[in-house]
Amino acid sequence: MNANSGCQQYRRYARRDFLRIGGAGLFGMSLVDLIRAAEPRGAESTPRAKQMILVWLNGGPPHQDMFDMKPDTPPPFGSELKPIKTNVPGMEFCELMPQLARIADKFSILRSVGIGAEKWEHSGGLYWLTGNPRTNDSGVKNPMYGNVIAKVKPAPRGLPTYVSFGPYKDSGDLQTHYLGPAYDPLQFAPGDPKDQIARMLTPPAELSIQQLDDRESLLRSLDGQLRTLDRSQPLIEGLDKFQRGAFDLLRSPALRKVLDPQQLDPRDVERYGKSKDGSMMLAARQLVEAGVPFVYVPFSPGWDFHGSVTKSCEKKLPALDAALASLLQDLDDRGLLDTTIVTVLGEMGRGPIWKDPAYSGPPGRNHWSTTQFVLVAGGGFQSGMVLGKTDARAQYVTHDWYSPVSYGRTLYHLLGIDPDRELYTTEGRPVKIIMEDAPLIYEALA
Repeated sequence: MNANSGCQQYRRYARRDFLRIGGAGLFGMSLVDLIRAAEPRGAESTPRAKQMILVWLNGGPPHQDMFDMKPDTPPPFGSELKPIKTNVPGMEFCELMPQLARIADKFSILRSVGIGAEKWEHSGGLYWLTGNPRTNDSGVKNPMYGNVIAKVKPAPRGLPTYVSFGPYKDSGDLQTHYLGPAYDPLQFAPGDPKDQIARMLTPPAELSIQQLDDRESLLRSLDGQLRTLDRSQPLIEGLDKFQRGAFDLLRSPALRKVLDPQQLDPRDVERYGKSKDGSMMLAARQLVEAGVPFVYVPFSPGWDFHGSVTKSCEKKLPALDAALASLLQDLDDRGLLDTTIVTVLGEMGRGPIWKDPAYSGPPGRNHWSTTQFVLVAGGGFQSGMVLGKTDARAQYVTHDWYSPVSYGRTLYHLLGIDPDRELYTTEGRPVKIIMEDAPLIYEALA
C-alpha cells in the first residue's frame, strides 16, 4: 500500500440530457447544469468579511510537524523537523515554511481546536466543513459553507457565488445536502487544459459577444416547445434564469480573465508555484479580486501520512508555504485581506510517529482528532497570534479548547450570516444553519 494513500428524478434527468444535447452544438456541452438560481438575500447583520477562501488539506495534516512544534519533545511525539522563528516574537513554525514565517503577522494559528474524539475517520471533515456533526438527530445532510453563502448571499449577476477547484475527498455526504443542487458550486480545475468546464467557460477568441447573443437566442428557440410541456414544474420554470446566468458567465470579462492562462503574469506563476496547486491558489486570488464570494481550494490532496511523515512533509510543505504566503501577501497588498477570510485546515491532526504495518516505507503518524491546527487570516480575525495550547506531546488541549461548531459559528458571524437562521430543505422543512450551540471564538477576533 502506498504510504500516503487516504484511508420528479426521471423528468429532471431527461430534461438535463436534452439540454446537454442541445448545447453540444453550441458550446460543446451545456452550462445550464452548472448555474442555479439564487433566492433573495435575507436580513443579515453587517458582515466584517465579504468573501472567503477555504484551503482544505485533505487527509489530516500533522500539526506537530507544522504549526504546533514541540522542540523540547523528541520523536515519536515531537517532530524530526526543526522549528524556525517567525516575524512574531515567540511564534515558531516548521523550518520548511520560511515564507509563512516571514509574514506570520498576517495570520493566526488556532492550536486548541479539535473534534474531541481520539479516533476519527476522514468523514470528520463533514464536521469542519459544515459546522455540524456528521450524524445528527435531524437526519438531514448539512450544506457546506459555500452552499449556504450561495443561498443567502448570492454574487452579483455575471459571477458564480461558489467556486470549487475539486471534489470533497473523503467527505462524500457533502456531495448531497438539504439545500439541493441549486446551490452547488461551479467546479473546474484552473490551469488544466483538459478540464472541460474551464474550456466551456472560455469560448473561442473569435466568438464575438454578438455571436454569443445569437447562440443564446438559438438555444432558447430550440428549447421553447419542450418548455411549454412541463411549465408547471418550478424547476423547469427556473431554467430561463439558469440560462441567463450561464451566458452572463460567458460574457464576464473578470471570469474569462481568470480562466485564460495567457493573461497570467509569469512572475505570479513563479511565486505561487508552477503546479496544479499553485494555479489553484493563484486563481483563488483572482476570483476574489473579481468579486466571487466563496472559493474552495483542495490543496495537494493526500495529507494522510500513515507512512513517511517526514519525507511527505519535505515534499508538501514547501509548496504550501510558497502558494499560501503569496496568496496572503497579495490579498493584503491589494487591500482585500481585511474583508476576505482565508482559512486552512484538514479534518484532524496526527498521533505519535510509529511504524504502521499496513504501510510500507518509513514510519508515519496515524489519525488523531483530539487536537489539530486551523489557520485563519483576514475578514475580522486577529493576526499574528496563537490561540490555545496543547500539552508537551501535542496530543491534548490544555487551554482554550474549541470545537468545529464554534469554528463554523465564528465564520458565519464574520460573514454576517446568523448561524441560527433557519433555511429550508428541498421538501420545505426548516433547519438551522448550525444546529448545535457553542461559543464564538471571540479571542481570535480583531
